[in-house]
Amino acid sequence: MPYHWSSPLDATQHAVKSNGRAGLQLHITEHNALSSVGFFFMSITAALMALSILALLDNGVMWIIAAALGTALIAIWVALKASWRSGTMREELELWIDKVHLRQIDPDGSCQVWQANPYWVDVEVQQTGGPVPNYLTMRSGGRTVEIGSFLSEQAHPELAQDLQDTFLSAVKRS
Repeated sequence: MPYHWSSPLDATQHAVKSNGRAGLQLHITEHNALSSVGFFFMSITAALMALSILALLDNGVMWIIAAALGTALIAIWVALKASWRSGTMREELELWIDKVHLRQIDPDGSCQVWQANPYWVDVEVQQTGGPVPNYLTMRSGGRTVEIGSFLSEQAHPELAQDLQDTFLSAVKRS
């Protein structure tokens, strides 16, 4: 799952006021199907391309095919690098009994912050009518913020249920 909750040392940490360390943390990261170790894929692709060029070693067409394969290899490299760069977006949610704090960190390092009292937070999943299916938002104090925008539409309802349960347990402890 591309999100995980922190594991506090004991249950009393959940009951911490916002002047201490957060009792619970949620980390949401974008899923990257191909890790940086995936450059092994590039090595295999280059080797297979070299084999096909060797078959045409004595032919004048070899240079045309070599240029086309080299261009394809460079395009794959650029696409993978762009994918990894955009895959660095993450969200961090910290929860105390009296405050919830959400930070959305973009690939360029810019950060957007939202905070509210968990008692007043409304977690909502719009099945239809949102920009994407199962559009997940949190609302409090007249401000609505999207959470987990880069998660799959199947993960949104599950995350929404986790958030609702967590906010409910935080409110009960206060």
